[in-house]
Amino acid sequence: MNPTLKVGLALAILLGLLDIAGVAGVWADEGPPAALAIGGGVLGVITIVAAALAGRRGAISTVIGSRAVSALLGLPVYWADNAPGWSKIVIGIALAVTVAAIALLTVGRRAPRPA
Repeated sequence: MNPTLKVGLALAILLGLLDIAGVAGVWADEGPPAALAIGGGVLGVITIVAAALAGRRGAISTVIGSRAVSALLGLPVYWADNAPGWSKIVIGIALAVTVAAIALLTVGRRAPRPA
């Protein structure tokens, strides 16, 4: 596995762990809607399992897909009037890291494998 792919997987796993941790926000006063938090948690688990199986066919595509869908689930915070200001910053950072992870995974899986 090349270094680009390793870094992309590490970022994706970190994002997956944050998605799982986000499920705790369901019980917070200013937390996200339950459906979004639980959906994000499920996508986090999918990301981590697929990353653990990175050597198998289709696993990297699954990581990329789960991260893309998770990023889309974060976008409604920008239109929610009752969302706290800090959440927009956190989602913005997560979106930037997601774009970086997807780019690294896409480039890394197409790179020639070291001998």
